[in-house]
Amino acid sequence: MTKSTRDNLLEKAELLFSQKGFNGTSIKDVSAEVNVTKQGLLHHFPTKEKLYAAVLDEAALYISSYINDVVSKRTNSKQQLVEVFEILLNAEGRVYRVIVLLIRELLDNKERANTSNKWYLRPFLDQLVGIAKSSKEEGQLSDGDSLALVYHLLGSTQYFLISQPTLSKLYSDEEVAQLKKKQIALLKTICNT
Repeated sequence: MTKSTRDNLLEKAELLFSQKGFNGTSIKDVSAEVNVTKQGLLHHFPTKEKLYAAVLDEAALYISSYINDVVSKRTNSKQQLVEVFEILLNAEGRVYRVIVLLIRELLDNKERANTSNKWYLRPFLDQLVGIAKSSKEEGQLSDGDSLALVYHLLGSTQYFLISQPTLSKLYSDEEVAQLKKKQIALLKTICNT
């Protein structure tokens, strides 16, 4: 099945925004990647902000689908949380790009935060917090602790992911693999599974 021009624009924009951030990516960059005119892109997305919003919306839906899949397969919320973060720790391809894009959104959003009408990361965070809160019934976390735990786990997971190119130069492949295993073991200890 052939992708529509709109889908191609979203795919290339996601790639560029994840690599260069919002400020480092231009409409011209995206249109050149898809081989359409700037006006052709503006037909689908009248502004760079609307293109970026559509990319974030798609990215949030994509990553949320992974969480939904995990939740549908596991009944124990602690196991759900561990499995979601294992997926994030082992991210490759689009999952990796989406995570990097979401990190960039957190880092680059200072100027746009005051004028933003929609928070694309909120449903993703709410899903994770919901899983953590579920463990409260299992005797694990308070409401306030749930968000703190999720934010801590996201931060360490994302930091590990984006630092892998540097880690692979500093340490052997075996040492990096061991570090990843230790990250997962620590995650399981924190979630008490």
